[in-house]
Amino acid sequence: MWGTTPILTLPLKARADRVLGFCSSSLVYGTYVITSAFDINLERPFTRALRWGQSASYQRLVLAWALLRFDVFHFFADRGLLDSGVRFQISFEELRALRDAGKRIYIYTYGADVRTRNATLALGRWNFCIDCSEASKYCVCDDAKMQEFVSELRKYATALVSLGDMLAYLPGAKHVNYWPLAVEQIKPAESVSDVGPLRIAHAPNHTHFKGSKYLEEAVERLRAQGHQIEYRKIQGVPNTEVMALFAASDIVADQFIGGAYGYTALEAMALGKPVLSFVRSADLVEAPEECPIINTTPDQLDEVLRWTICNRDRLRAIGEQGRRYVERWHSISAVAARLGRLYCETADFPRPVVDRIRRAQEQEAARRSSISQVNDWQHPFRVGGELLPYKSGRVPAGSS
Repeated sequence: MWGTTPILTLPLKARADRVLGFCSSSLVYGTYVITSAFDINLERPFTRALRWGQSASYQRLVLAWALLRFDVFHFFADRGLLDSGVRFQISFEELRALRDAGKRIYIYTYGADVRTRNATLALGRWNFCIDCSEASKYCVCDDAKMQEFVSELRKYATALVSLGDMLAYLPGAKHVNYWPLAVEQIKPAESVSDVGPLRIAHAPNHTHFKGSKYLEEAVERLRAQGHQIEYRKIQGVPNTEVMALFAASDIVADQFIGGAYGYTALEAMALGKPVLSFVRSADLVEAPEECPIINTTPDQLDEVLRWTICNRDRLRAIGEQGRRYVERWHSISAVAARLGRLYCETADFPRPVVDRIRRAQEQEAARRSSISQVNDWQHPFRVGGELLPYKSGRVPAGSS
């Protein structure tokens, strides 16, 4: 079972499990505006239970059913099937019940559920805390309390699992890139345009966590210099609207202060769009030598945007490589193979189950090898690479 934080990828993670031959479902008590497409959506009955003052009893009933139904439980760090009474925290009573029943328990992170202030500020100049004026509103923030929480989690969890910028908050956690994408359901959009204003799309959940103001300031500076840029930003809308905006853009802007690309970047790459984002280290991405993200901090945004304007003919290949990249490394079957590795290392499954996982991994390796990369997509702002000097004008094809 995957639950209960209603993140867009939750049902896709359950699908990844099914690739490995497991009977797996996503379960939520409520949804965000972005999607309600979960395998088991208990929003209506849970809302009625809340109205009747029976939410705790209802959750215990769900837990009792889940104990009979599932052998493996995947939760994000902020919630499980029972309310804990503490913000951003799974109920330890629930974890004890799962452990005592012999269940395998995996705890994941998505950002705010583990992000603390001092650890974030220590990451360097650009980080999620620099523009946040309301400490503890969006994230855990308290470093000492988070350390106590993680210590308690380790008593019950089969494994703590993290990725990207969130690895800083869970030392020793398993590093697994667990953002899957239903690539086959996303058709590449029309190629980027070589003429007219450069169309930039941006869809932040919280602008101060994405560095939106730095992007907008850079756009205004370039406009003042005579460059034609069409900038569109949307928030709080269904995912279908976000994808439609991305499809109509030349470039998608992800984030510029956090240090790791988000799910927005993957969706944009699946559409065949070049992506601007800040990735702090090549260690945070799968196959960094293949990753076509145009890497930039706020300090470099003017330079990077000017390069994209002067090299419009290069953007098509970068976008095409992005599509190949997510097909190879972020498809449901690719994430399934990584989950399979996690299971083989930690779950102590019976030999027939392990053999089944190995066969699925072999099939995935064959699938990935059949997908070629795009030629001549390289650019001067590679993930993990040193920023190359650039002056106005065209960069010769093939430069890197």
